[in-house]
Amino acid sequence: MTKGDRLERMRAIVAQAIAEAEYSRHAPLSEVHLVVYGDINDEQVRALFAEACQGTAAEGVRLVTKHAGSRYICWSCCGLRFESSDGMCPNCGELSLEVPEEIVFGLRQVKVDEAT
Repeated sequence: MTKGDRLERMRAIVAQAIAEAEYSRHAPLSEVHLVVYGDINDEQVRALFAEACQGTAAEGVRLVTKHAGSRYICWSCCGLRFESSDGMCPNCGELSLEVPEEIVFGLRQVKVDEAT
């Protein structure tokens, strides 16, 4: 995956975070929490985030990252997303599908400025 591909995906995540803050929280965004998968390091994630935020309501927002192992999605019972070493769903025990390598980060949570 190229830097350009990752940047476009990060821009989508930034847009999603801004929309979440505006729609459900009705306050300015203050923090974005990402889960990071694969071999991308924090410095690369932070650089992509900073570039994706330029000129948006997310510019200057604090980024919090959490690195995770493999991520799976169970399509057998409930669509649960989980981390596992063997891919077995904790709800139904069925083997689940691993999220593709191209997905290197995902939005976990947004926080807003409660003072407004």
